[in-house]
Order: sequence, then structure tokens, then C-alpha cells
Amino acid sequence: MNNKNIQIVNLLISHSQILLRSRDYDEKLSQWGKGNISQGAVLHKDYVIFDPLPDDAFVANVNIKVEQSFNLDENSQRCIVVPFFVTEQHKLQVASATEKFDLSLGLNDKTYSLFYEVCEGDEIYYNFTLVPTKETVSAKFLLDDP
Repeated sequence: MNNKNIQIVNLLISHSQILLRSRDYDEKLSQWGKGNISQGAVLHKDYVIFDPLPDDAFVANVNIKVEQSFNLDENSQRCIVVPFFVTEQHKLQVASATEKFDLSLGLNDKTYSLFYEVCEGDEIYYNFTLVPTKETVSAKFLLDDP
């Protein structure tokens, strides 16, 4: 499913990473240090990588949406908010180590609060919610997995 404000992709998640970027792939930006592993994320202004939690390779739905405000999913097990800058709209992608999908969300702003959620309903799924903002949000956990 996709419309101007939401895209849903069926992503093969592997190598314990799921990412959103608005620039070309960059091996240097994809490196996990000790601090990144403990926080479950690698954060750059336009290139973010998150730990999907399960270690195996698997396919999951990833919902990428633009909203004016954020509402926590009732099935959310982990939620992190980070600043995200759209530097090259035509290069916006959601990806894993094995595949990538181009996104067309009609983004009009450059600065967003990006909310990443790991959700568990009948199956695990992921939400990326982009909320336009004037002020850069500080990265923090809103909900840490039990």
C-alpha cells in the first residue's frame, strides 16, 4: 500500500539492522560501535540504523508515514525518537542489509522528528513516523522493550 502520506513495504530484515536514509548508501555511516550496540541505533542526520530486536533474518511489514503528530502504536514494544533531516528527497529509502525500497512520501519539510517503533501483534512489524518540526528533537527512548 502506498499513498502520499504512507508506504508499507515487506522488507527482508537481516544482519540485525533496519534503516531509513535520505542519501546514498555509505559503508562508513553503517558501522556499529560499542555505544551504538548498547543504544540499539546508529544516528546520523540523514541516515539512521536501528536494531530490529530479533536476530534472525525474517520478512516484516515496515510502515513509513508522515503525520502532524505522533501516536504510539498499541502494539509498540520499543519506541525511539530521533532527529531526521531530509537532505535529498529523491534518495529517501527504507532498507536492510539485503534490500532497499525507494519512498515517495511528498515530504515538504527538511527537519523531522522520526519515531521508530518495534511492534508485536500477530507478527512483528515496524513503524517509522515522520513528524515535521521546526526544532530539532533530542534522541531518546520513549518506550524501552520489557
